[in-house]
Amino acid sequence: MKVLLADDHALFREGVRLVLESLVDGPLDVVEACDYIQALAVVRAGADVDVGLVDLNMPGMDGFSGIEALKRAAPDLHLVVVSASEDPKDVRRALDCGAHGYITKSSSSAAMLHGIRSVLSGETFISPGLDVPLAHSGPSDTEAAKQALTPRQRDVLAMLRQGKSNKEIARDLDLAEITVKLHVTAILRALGVENRTQAAIFAAKMGL
Repeated sequence: MKVLLADDHALFREGVRLVLESLVDGPLDVVEACDYIQALAVVRAGADVDVGLVDLNMPGMDGFSGIEALKRAAPDLHLVVVSASEDPKDVRRALDCGAHGYITKSSSSAAMLHGIRSVLSGETFISPGLDVPLAHSGPSDTEAAKQALTPRQRDVLAMLRQGKSNKEIARDLDLAEITVKLHVTAILRALGVENRTQAAIFAAKMGL
């Protein structure tokens, strides 16, 4: 797993690196950055990063603008904000700007790793204890929900309802697995649900 770790505090970066090295199974490559400018340089250089862990408040660029810039530069990047802020408004805005997860710095190391794995599996993750709904502006009825999805996302959702894995969906639809993961993330957000099981229930209501 290749991780982009962006935080303006070197001590925090070192601590996260040690946590990842002790908990992650298999090869681990951590690329560090002290601000969004450096983080952007990493992804624009073509680094094949699996997940980005970024602080919300770093010098040089507004955090929300930084999140949007990273997503524009690397649309496939699984982006997780790791922040001291527990303000629900910050969480909502970070997710709306393109982050796939929000982990508070007060979280345990195990919770952080769980959050990273959840995001890599296509789910949206918010640290437990934060009173922030995942449905920021999701549609309230099934017909509106169906219209909010693209035809391809409806195809993915139908297969998700059948209990198929991302790998199986990718094979059946002739897509890259990372593309399926991104579709699943978008589907969860559009439906305002937290996981694949809830999405499958919603799909049944939609008649898929």
